[in-house]
Amino acid sequence: MRRIIRGAGAGLAALTALAAAAAPANAATVNWQAISPNANWRCEDTIPHATYPGVKFQGCVVANQFGDAQVVLVVNNQGPKAVNIGGWTSSQFGSNVTCADSVLNPGFQRGCFGPTVTVPCNITYANSVHLTVNGSTKIAPAPSVTKHC
Repeated sequence: MRRIIRGAGAGLAALTALAAAAAPANAATVNWQAISPNANWRCEDTIPHATYPGVKFQGCVVANQFGDAQVVLVVNNQGPKAVNIGGWTSSQFGSNVTCADSVLNPGFQRGCFGPTVTVPCNITYANSVHLTVNGSTKIAPAPSVTKHC
């Protein structure tokens, strides 16, 4: 029984280390901003944060006609109280950023914008967003990006 517990503890430690390593180590830290989506925005479905279902989030990509794009983590607090948020964006084309720890009051929506990056030609890039609410991190997809040249 002790071996099982010890093995489970080692497995949990490895999983925790892997999750921590998933954050972009060299990404800048940015503050949350009000968002104004337009025709250049593509977003995945909004999903509830499993630990805090009143907090909903989604991954978006903003792209322009020149082949530049950025990943955006969008968070909406529909719950009854303020929550502490943070997180990061993760993209295969380099729109990675760490989202500053902040308080999100009920009824507010904010976005964390990754840097705008020129997307290389003819490759499809996968993207994701990671939201931390009161210390609990969940992951959601962001739209993939392909620049046809």
